[in-house]
Amino acid sequence: MGGDDGGRVVRIAGRGAAPVVVLLRAVIATTVALGLATGAGPLADPLAAAHGVGRGSTASMFSATLFVMLATGLLAGPLAGRWGTRRLALAGAALLPAGLVALALTEPFALAGAAFALGVGGGAGCLFVPMLAEVGATFGRHRSVALVLATAGGGLGTVVAPPVVLALLDGVGLRGTLLLLAAGSAAVLVGCALTAGPGRAPADGPGAAEPGPLTVLRDPEVRRLCLAAVGVTAAMFVPFVHLAPDTVARGLGPAFGAALVAVVGAASVVGRLAVVPAVARWGAWPLYRAAAVTLTAVLGVWLVAGNRTVLLLVFALVFGPAHGAYVGLGTAVAAERFGTTGLAARLGVMHASAAIGGLLGPATAGWAVQLLARPGAAPVVAAVFGAAGCVLLLGRWREHAVAAPRTPAPPGAPAGQAASSSTS
Repeated sequence: MGGDDGGRVVRIAGRGAAPVVVLLRAVIATTVALGLATGAGPLADPLAAAHGVGRGSTASMFSATLFVMLATGLLAGPLAGRWGTRRLALAGAALLPAGLVALALTEPFALAGAAFALGVGGGAGCLFVPMLAEVGATFGRHRSVALVLATAGGGLGTVVAPPVVLALLDGVGLRGTLLLLAAGSAAVLVGCALTAGPGRAPADGPGAAEPGPLTVLRDPEVRRLCLAAVGVTAAMFVPFVHLAPDTVARGLGPAFGAALVAVVGAASVVGRLAVVPAVARWGAWPLYRAAAVTLTAVLGVWLVAGNRTVLLLVFALVFGPAHGAYVGLGTAVAAERFGTTGLAARLGVMHASAAIGGLLGPATAGWAVQLLARPGAAPVVAAVFGAAGCVLLLGRWREHAVAAPRTPAPPGAPAGQAASSSTS
C-alpha cells in the first residue's frame, strides 16, 4: 500500500486522525476491555463465597466470558468492515459495564455469571477486532509493527486489572467493586468509541470484495491455523484464570497471586515490544510459532513450583513475554500470510477459533482441580492443550501461503515483473 493509499485509508477509517491517535485509542480501549475480561481472576474466590459455589463454577464463568469475547469477533469483524468501528465500539461500551452491573445485582449465580459473560465478553469482542482492523487499515508500510503494538492493551489490562480489583475488594467489597468498575469502564470506553472512525475500513484495492467467514475458512491453511489456535489459546488462558487462586491454594495468599498475574501482564507488554524489531527483520510467522512453543513448555515450571515463590516468578517472567508475543503476532500473521483484503473477517474467524480454546482451557482446568482436589491439575490440562496446538503449528506449511505485497517493477524490467516482498 503506497503513501497515497495510506492517506486515503486514514481519512476513511479515522476522519483524518493521525495513525498514532488510532493506535493509541486501540491500546486504551483494549486495556480496559481485555483487562476486565482476562484479568479479573481475583474476583473468583469472593464470588464463590458470596454465591456458595465451587471453583469449577467460577472458572466456567470466566471461560464463558473468554469464549463470548472471542466468538463475538466472528460477527464484529465483518460488521466493522460494513458499518465502521464507531458503532461496534459504542455497543461494546454499553455491553461491558452492563455485564459488571448484572454480576453485582443478580442473585442466582447461574444467571449472574451468564450476564457477566455476555456483557463483558460481548463488549470486549465488539471493541477488540474492530479496533485492530482500524489500525490495520490506517497503517500501510509499518502495518505488522503497528498491529503488534495495538495488542499491547491486552497485556496492560492484565497488569492493571488484578491489583485494582484486589484493592477495591479490600475497600468496598464485592458489589461495590463491580459497580465502580462498571462506572469507570463506561467513562473510558464511551470516550474511545465516540472518537473512533465512523467509516468502514476499505479493502486492499478497488473492487476488492470483503470475504465472509465461510469464504475465509475454505483456505485449508486458515483452517489449520484456527485449529492450532484452539489448543494454544486453551493453554494460554488457564494461568489468567487459575494462577491467582492456585497460589492461594498453595498457601501463598491472594496478594501474591494477584501480583503474579500482574507480572505476567507486564512481561506480556515487554514481549510485544521486544518482538517489534524482530518482526521487521524476520517476519511474524517464525516468531509466532516460537512463542507458542515457549508458553507451552514453561507450564512445566508452574507444575513443579509448589509453594516456591522463585519458581512461580520464573514462570510468570517467561510465560508473560511468550504470551505477549503470541497474541501480539496473531494479527500480523494473518495480514502477512493471507493479505489484508478481508482482514477484519479473517480476524473474526481466528478469534472465534481462539474462543473455543478460551472456553475449553480454563473450564476444563477448573473442573479438574475441583474433582481431583489438586492445584497441579491446572498446568497439566494447559500443557496438554498447548502441546496439541504446537504440533499443528510446527508441521510443514506451504512455502508461499502469503499473498505478498509487490513492489513496482524496476526500470527496464520485462512487463509484469515485480519484486516480491514475501516473508514466508
